[in-house]
Amino acid sequence: MREKSRVLFLTMLLVMLAARPVQAAHQQVPGALGAKSAIAMDLATGRILYEQNPDQQIPPASLTKVLTLYLAFEAIQEHRLSLTDTVLVTSDAPQAGGSRMNLRPGERVIVRELMKGIAVASGNDACVALAQHLSGGEDFHPFVAAMNAKAHELGMNDTVFKNPNGMPADGQVTTARDMLKLSASYLRRFPQALTFHSMTTYVHNNHNHHNANRLLNTYEGVDGLKTGYVRASGYNNVVTAKRGETRIVAVVLGARSAGARAAATSKLLDIAFQRLNQGQAVATLEEQKTRGVLPSSLARTAPKTDPDLRAAQQVADLRASQVRNQSVPAASAAVQPANDAADDKPASRELVQRKTGKSTYAIQESSFQSRQKAERRAQHLEKKGLPVKVVATNLGGSKWYRVLVGPYASVDAAKKTREKMLTRGSVTEE
Repeated sequence: MREKSRVLFLTMLLVMLAARPVQAAHQQVPGALGAKSAIAMDLATGRILYEQNPDQQIPPASLTKVLTLYLAFEAIQEHRLSLTDTVLVTSDAPQAGGSRMNLRPGERVIVRELMKGIAVASGNDACVALAQHLSGGEDFHPFVAAMNAKAHELGMNDTVFKNPNGMPADGQVTTARDMLKLSASYLRRFPQALTFHSMTTYVHNNHNHHNANRLLNTYEGVDGLKTGYVRASGYNNVVTAKRGETRIVAVVLGARSAGARAAATSKLLDIAFQRLNQGQAVATLEEQKTRGVLPSSLARTAPKTDPDLRAAQQVADLRASQVRNQSVPAASAAVQPANDAADDKPASRELVQRKTGKSTYAIQESSFQSRQKAERRAQHLEKKGLPVKVVATNLGGSKWYRVLVGPYASVDAAKKTREKMLTRGSVTEE
């Protein structure tokens, strides 16, 4: 009896040992990534360099926000929206849940800041605020309808959107291939979006937000796009990396953790660049020619911006400010550009700026007579995560471009930002 037990034990042990290499070999399929689905492509040619279950439907999570920003840029292109438009935050937006940029009910925020909040802080509240603004009211269903219309136009046949931020919703799904189609069109039409997506930090209402895209600091050439997570999908990522004249777009869906997502995406980019250099490709992405206009459901509700009216309003605001400042000699002197600034150097008397909404403040960090130099300065400040915009005004018969940091809800908040992150500028209320 003892001999039979020994034989049986040895037989089972041999079976287990024989099964282990087979199991390990199955888990370590050459080229497989630690994710449910993945795909990578050369943006210039549309050649797919790697794919793994690219048509498996998975909830998009915050990758949804790429389409939200896509529609915002499209509205800007059609002059229905401006980066400097002011959006009133409703009580619905702060209640969105999940990741937020910390909007407050009743707060007024310019569009540029909302878009940075979406790209960097993955603000679900910012998505709701922007969608409501473009929908013309608190009901953002026209925006969601436009999202699905645009997805259909892009050939995203296996994708359905239910909300503007990717929060869990029954039936909200996408695929790696569909996200690749969206991201490729987004980068080709609106390459300026990478100004937002490349930011590593962003500050709003004294809350410092960090970009969840770990590869921005660790992988050569990565300068966007978007991460996402909901329990039903796992950890998702759309990323783009540029080396020389080559730009790769990669999608990873359903990784087990944030670290696994970064590792899988890094490995996918390595494979893509290597295969591109070797002239290898799996296929070519089938892309549909788009109309390139805002979907009709949103075109009916989005405001129409009149550039001439906007310019006239800026002049009127400036003149009203000058009239008020005449009664305050110190303020009047401060808004005058320095005499040595004609060569486009920042004005030496950095003063504070204009109120950007009710009970809000902004800092005039610098001013230039060249828009290009003002924009460069603004981009430099944006890299620090600061909310920045450039405003053109006429002073003393000359056109000046002011670099404004803000808005802030209080003088103290503006002063804290100036003391911590700026070397010049002062704060006043208009």
